[in-house]
Amino acid sequence: MTNAEIIWKFLRSKNFSIYATAGIMGNMYAESGLEPKNLQYEYEKSLGMTDTQYTAAVDNGTYTNFIHDSAGYGLVQWTWYSLKEELYKFCKAKGKSIGDITT
Repeated sequence: MTNAEIIWKFLRSKNFSIYATAGIMGNMYAESGLEPKNLQYEYEKSLGMTDTQYTAAVDNGTYTNFIHDSAGYGLVQWTWYSLKEELYKFCKAKGKSIGDITT
């Protein structure tokens, strides 16, 4: 199943209309290309890491500034520390990667 299909099914399961779902997904596409492991391009350069490397480094604890680095991350490119902190805590509590689309 593609990322688009996963996101569509999830949003529709939450009773969003097809129009709202399409609008949300359009915004996600503009932010991340529907890629949950997407690191903001400028930070790939400044941190010297690809999307995959950044995600792995946060997941395994070798990169510890995820919450406060101001780098856009994920499907909606969260930059605000409180949102990134909640994402991090939620994923860790579930034993999942910060880049797991189903989490």
